[in-house]
This record gives sequence, C-alpha cells and structure tokens, in this order.
Amino acid sequence: MKKILILTLIMIFTFGVFISADDLTGKEIISRVDQEIKIDNKLMEEEMILISDSGTERSRSLNIWNKQGQDDEKMLLKFTEPANIKGTGFLMIGDDMWLYLPALGKIKRIAGSAKKGNFMGSDLSYEDMEALGNTGFLDDYEVEKLSNNKVDDKETYHLKLMPTDKDLSYTKLEMLVDKDLFLPVKIDYYTNDGKLLKTLRTYDHQKISGHNIAMRMEMENVESGSKTILKVYKVEFSDELKKEIFTIRNLERGV
Repeated sequence: MKKILILTLIMIFTFGVFISADDLTGKEIISRVDQEIKIDNKLMEEEMILISDSGTERSRSLNIWNKQGQDDEKMLLKFTEPANIKGTGFLMIGDDMWLYLPALGKIKRIAGSAKKGNFMGSDLSYEDMEALGNTGFLDDYEVEKLSNNKVDDKETYHLKLMPTDKDLSYTKLEMLVDKDLFLPVKIDYYTNDGKLLKTLRTYDHQKISGHNIAMRMEMENVESGSKTILKVYKVEFSDELKKEIFTIRNLERGV
C-alpha cells in the first residue's frame, strides 16, 4: 500500500511539473532566457569567423568579460588576434558604449543611433552584442508565446517579440527556446518592411559550472549572404570581477 502511495505521489508531482512548465507565459519564458544570458562575473575566450557572401573567411580571437551590477550591466570585449586589430576594445556600461581603436589611439563613444550598425564588420550589430552578451530581451520587448516547435528533436517554445522602444533596429523577433535549457536555438530578425533580415542559430549547448552556455553561434545575413560564427573555447566564472576592468582607462590598455 505504501509503495502504491509513493508511486502515485511521484506521478502526480511529475505530471504537475510538466503542466506548470508548459503553462509558462511568454514573459516568464523570456525571463528564464535572460537569466541564462545574464551570468555574473564571466570571462569567455572566443573566435569570431567572418564569412563573406563569396565564401572568403577571416578569423579573429577575442576575450569578453561580463558583470551584472546592481544598477547596470557591464561588458568589456578585447580582440587579441590578428595583429592588425589586436588591442581593439569595446566597453559597455548600462546604456553607454565606447570603442577603442589602437590605430587611431583614441576612444570613440557610440551614439544611440550607431548601435544599429555592424560590430567590427560582423553580421552582429552593437545592439545584438548587447542583448546576446549581457542584457537579454525582457526590458526591450513585449513577448507573446506562439505554438511550440521541434528543432533537431528538441522541444522548443516559439515566441514573438515586439519592440517597446521605437529606436530598436528590428520590428519583430521570432525566437525558438529550448524547453530544457532556456537558451535560444534560433532567432529570426525582421526589418521595418516585414522582411527577414538575419537568422541566429546556436549549437553545442553545454552546462559549465551549473550554467547553460551555447558554445557556437551563427548569425546569417539573409539579405547579403554573409555569415558570422562565434565559437567559445573557454569559459571561466569568478566570485568577483574587479570594477577596474570595466573602465575607460582599462579599455585603452593592451591585451
């Protein structure tokens, strides 16, 4: 009798968890996605591969530091290879962004309108780097949950994201989110005329120190035919990253 009771309780608990997960609202789902993106005190070593519409490839190595403050998010990015861009850096503190170009020897502040431009010749805009690397999506988009889909045998949530800020680059995003990992596996970016502009796909999802990480991301520009691949080679989590890392002074320093 006791065994039957225990089995029944397990079935009820399992069924209840399944229902509650499936009943998540779009806002709750994107909030979970943001939790995975906004990991505090993180250092990543990556390779950025730029592929032109003709198939020509260029490779760049970079390091990215992330920190979640009480009032704002911080991100520092520095290129380490090749030699012609080594030391080039990008700093984000809240809504403020700066770019350092060693060849010019000066800091360039990135205006709000410039955030729509391509980041260092890639298919990712400054806005994309901000959302995917640090800030997430909830603060800038209204979210609607559509019908669920399957991607490579993975169950996903299908979300539609509509911007709440008229200054954002896109008029709509459609996102497929892995139900188990709460990571985007695909994001379609649409322009003002309703056309598909870009598609992001993520691969090789791994759990590192308790955090879900996409070790490979591919952003394809549907209009131009170019593509940018980001490969993560190393991820480190720290108890605390020094605040001095995220300063203009440090941005100007080498790698």
